[in-house]
Amino acid sequence: MNPWRTTKSIISFQDEYIKLRTDSCERDDGHKIDAYHVLDFSPWVTVIPLTDEGNVVLVREYRHAAGKLMIGLPGGVSDPGETDWADVGARELAEETGYTAREIHAVGTCYANPALQNNEVHYFLALGCKLTAEQSLDPNEEIEVLEMPLEEFLAYETLDVQHALHASALFYMLRFFEKHPDLKP
Repeated sequence: MNPWRTTKSIISFQDEYIKLRTDSCERDDGHKIDAYHVLDFSPWVTVIPLTDEGNVVLVREYRHAAGKLMIGLPGGVSDPGETDWADVGARELAEETGYTAREIHAVGTCYANPALQNNEVHYFLALGCKLTAEQSLDPNEEIEVLEMPLEEFLAYETLDVQHALHASALFYMLRFFEKHPDLKP
């Protein structure tokens, strides 16, 4: 099995937030796919912020596509041209929560939804987080910040609404702490 050959690609829709690309493709066996739609996003960053007291800093916000208020991790999209994912994570942490970290560690990278989206999600563990400033939210953001004991957040399945990419973040964090148990608060 080999990657499909793209025979044609057009931008079906584009604005400042999203690009929809429609590809025509052909497999090695000659099968043709006339219209395969790809959501083209900038890379995302998700931060797992921990305080020295062992609390995780969380955000509570409305997620319109789900129509639900959710408790989750801070993070966001990179700006055009950005490639220093740790800096993007530190910026998103500060903007959404007002917290800064003493140290930040890359813990994993995965595709958000590789069947339909082309973007990666970069995960960072932020240690020694402290509230140092006010939030600096984007016009469409309305975010409540809270702290929760990490062990309570690890019972992720007990939350009313769960975010698959945040569940992935917990996996990467736990794997990191298996390798670096001395860093766990």
